This record gives sequence, structure tokens and C-alpha cells, in this order.
Amino acid sequence: MKTLQFKITENTLISIFESISDYIVILDKNLNIIWANRVYSERFGLNIKDIVGKKCYKLLEKKDAPCIDCPNVKALHTGKIENIEKVRDEGRYYILTGIPIYEKGQIKGVFGIGKEITEKKVIDEKFKEVIKLEGVYEILDNLAHQFNNIFNGIYGFSQLLKNRVDDKELLDLIDNVTTSVEKGSKFIKALLDLKKTPSIHSIFDLNFLIISTKNVIKRIVGEKIKLEFILSKEAPLIKGDPMQIREVVLELIQNSRNAIHNTGTISISIEKMRIGLAEKVVLTISDTGCGMDEEIIQHVLKPLFTTDPGRFGMGLPIIRNIVNKHNGELEIKSKLRYGTTVKIYFPAVSQSNVRK
Repeated sequence: MKTLQFKITENTLISIFESISDYIVILDKNLNIIWANRVYSERFGLNIKDIVGKKCYKLLEKKDAPCIDCPNVKALHTGKIENIEKVRDEGRYYILTGIPIYEKGQIKGVFGIGKEITEKKVIDEKFKEVIKLEGVYEILDNLAHQFNNIFNGIYGFSQLLKNRVDDKELLDLIDNVTTSVEKGSKFIKALLDLKKTPSIHSIFDLNFLIISTKNVIKRIVGEKIKLEFILSKEAPLIKGDPMQIREVVLELIQNSRNAIHNTGTISISIEKMRIGLAEKVVLTISDTGCGMDEEIIQHVLKPLFTTDPGRFGMGLPIIRNIVNKHNGELEIKSKLRYGTTVKIYFPAVSQSNVRK
């Protein structure tokens, strides 16, 4: 079989770099700009000929010396690829990468890449606000339940008292108590009405969500812990908010990571199965961590519960709230010193429900 070969010329590479939407610059060892792509030059409203030969830090940062945290400077010193996340003065976020350029074993310069991540950063921050609100709503639900019990007790006893009293002045006072209780109940209801159910409209494949989150999961877990991924052979389609489900997964992974003190295993599996008359997509996250005893398990889903040897915190009540809003069910099984398994049962969606 004949192998098709072609030669990559300098013009080919330049054409490729020019078509990339990230900022690309090539610097010499003294941080003078040798070449930059169109996106980089347009960043300053200049032509490429006006940029070549200038110091990058003078052009970009308006400084007389290189930035201490500059990945290009680090790459020149370490001889390795260096990355940092940086926010510019105008409030834009970037991932900056410096790649050393070698010639005959010697570093001759650096290849710099700037990828803007402002939109992702803003979305992440907004979503964190949503997650915080979910925690507030969970506490609010709990408080509302407690206050309603109190109000119902006061209302019930006031009605009993009313039936046993003939004095008009006392009856008026009892009516005032009843009216105040009714106002309190309406106020609690108004607070609960402030809750907003997330928009659940996307149909997505849970396999793909886990695959696309693998790198983030690996960063959370670290190198000492073994990761196992077992994906569904059938398309595990569910309906919901992919970002919220992603955060649920990452929160559970973080919990598992915290429960493993040194080495261990975290397993993530997805399975499509029939339970009774219903098709379910089951997400299972298990670990070989320290586990929890029965007493702890009984309390981990309660808001503000802080005695948690298994290191489960406010995240689990929030997770349960999100799962409930997705018509799912949360199941936790754990044994002290033998690890924890969390299962989430989502209603499965068939291919026929997917919009074409």
C-alpha cells in the first residue's frame, strides 16, 4: 500500500497558525517578537511589521521588565511547557502557555499561546452562584418545614382554646394570634415561591458527559488514586441540565477523593437498566475510602450537618436537591473502613425523544 506523503513548508505552518483563533507568538531568548499571528497583532490594533522586534512585555504589559509569572520566561528557564491562568486589567481571562523551542539541543526561543476563557469563566462563576442558591434553598426548605410545624401547633391550640373561652376580649386576642399565624404561614410560602426550578430541556448522553469531564476528574483525584471508568453499552440518554449534572459528578468525586487518605480506587460507572416498568440510567460512583457508619449515613443529607468522618459536607444536600429536580433518586451505601457507593437513578430517555 502506497503511503501518501507531503512536505510541510513554512508557508503551510504560517497558514495554519493564522487560521487559529488563539493568540500565537514566537519569541527569541530575549523575549523579542519574531512572529505573531493575525489575532495577536489585531489585539493591539497593529500590523505584524509594527510588532516584530518589540519586547512582548513592553507591548502587552507596558512594563520595562518581564512579568515574574510569565510562562514564556519560565519555559526558557525550565526547558518545559509552562501554563498559567491570568486575568488582564480589562477583566478578560486567559490560559497562557509557553513552549520552549529547541535547535540542536539548545533553547533558541519560545512559542507562546494565549487562549481566552472569559466566557467559560463567567459561566462557571454564574453556575457557582446557582449551586450556592441550591444550598440556601435546601436550608430554607428545612426551616420552612420546622416553622410550619410550629405554626400548625399554635393554630391548632388556639382553635382548641377558642372553643373553651367565652370572654369576648380573650376571643379577640385568640383571633389576633390566629391571624398572625396565618400571616406567618403566607410569608413562609412566599419565601419558598422565590425558588426557581432550573431549566431542564436538554437531552444528552451521560457517557459523553463523563468522557468530556475525564481530565477534570483526573486532576481532582491525583496520581496516587486509581480511576476506573465503566461506560454503558447502550446510549444512556437523560433529560436535564448538563452543567448541573457535571457539578454533581465532580462533587461526588471530590468527596471520594477526600475519603481516601493515601492510595485507593474510585470507580465511575454508567448503566442503562429496567427497574420495574421504568427504564433508568444509573450513575454509580464508588470508592475504597474510609467509609461511614450507620449514624453518619442517617445525617449526611441534612443541611448544616458538619460531623462527617467521611468528609461529606453541604454538597450532599445540594446534590440531592439537584437530583430531585431531575426526577432522579439518590442512594448512598457505606461501611466504615470499606468505602462508599453513591448511586443516582435518572429516568432514561429514548432515542425517539431526541430532537432532530
